[in-house]
Amino acid sequence: MRNITANAIFNMKEVPATLYVHGSIMIYHSNERISIKKAIPQGTNPNILILDLKIVEGNGPMKGTTKPFHYKTIKEEAKNYSQVTIRYSMNDSITVDVEKFG
Repeated sequence: MRNITANAIFNMKEVPATLYVHGSIMIYHSNERISIKKAIPQGTNPNILILDLKIVEGNGPMKGTTKPFHYKTIKEEAKNYSQVTIRYSMNDSITVDVEKFG
């Protein structure tokens, strides 16, 4: 299990309205890479966005630091999301509420 933090914000003041998901995760090698994308398929609840965060493990020097990640969408269904689940390993995930403003 890795240390992870995340936030989800739906900004209705922007045109088009935009959902931002951002955070950071602990990495163990200095050259590890991170990618985040919408999971396919999504779950059965249309109010929860599921994202897959992948860590490509490196072989560089050990260095326990955090690495930022971000995801952004302007798709129409983003206004319906009340939560975002980020899966970052086979057995680990984090779920955060979507804060809406505007």
